[in-house]
Amino acid sequence: MTQQEKDEFNQRRRTQLQKDNKGRIRWAVIIPAIGLVLTVILGAVGKAKQGDIAAATVLDDMSVAEFIDDTNNGAAIYTGTATAVDPVTVKGEDGAYIMIRRKVEQEQKIYNEEEDKYEYEEETISDRSASCEEIEIDDAVVSYDDFHSLPREEEVYTEGADNNRMKTTYTYIPESVDGTFFIKVKDGEISSVEYYKSEDVSKESSAGFGLAIVLIWLTVIVIEIILIVKIVKMNKAIKAIQ
Repeated sequence: MTQQEKDEFNQRRRTQLQKDNKGRIRWAVIIPAIGLVLTVILGAVGKAKQGDIAAATVLDDMSVAEFIDDTNNGAAIYTGTATAVDPVTVKGEDGAYIMIRRKVEQEQKIYNEEEDKYEYEEETISDRSASCEEIEIDDAVVSYDDFHSLPREEEVYTEGADNNRMKTTYTYIPESVDGTFFIKVKDGEISSVEYYKSEDVSKESSAGFGLAIVLIWLTVIVIEIILIVKIVKMNKAIKAIQ
């Protein structure tokens, strides 16, 4: 390669690296802006949700069905139990559930030469799930699809040799769930039921939105650090090209 060809090659490489770096710098500016927009949106949604919760009727002396009969559009807070009307089961297993998923995978231990470590390579053998159609809450029956955030539990079992084993994962919602439920009624019918672990729905909801905002900014910070490190390294590489 002649000196002229070498210079032309280095110039093309320098131009490409500068172009790539400009893209990273652009994203380094855009990512925080996206985080800010998402924070504003979540803040507005969270504030609206707090307003809905504050205006909701706490069902102390009224049943869920009575509230629906008296309210065409509104919201209520009910503390109690939600139970599957038609609980589902798993063939060959004990127990009944609101929802159950059984995933069976074959795991083989493979040596990764590039990473210099052993990893598990997974192949799905079967993946089946079932859910009930209706859930009873107090004296009202609601479609399973109208429930949100019901707590799920998970159990994992393995069998066989460590380098070639079968893994079975059960993800399920028990037949009955205790908690506090935020019920929204639209046109005289329940449109949604949201589960909360504690009776302080307002505090738990606010904490959930706060956590979401924190996770957004943690993600933004991590991405920014990665971008800045790459930008600095690339600048050094560009300067090193003669």
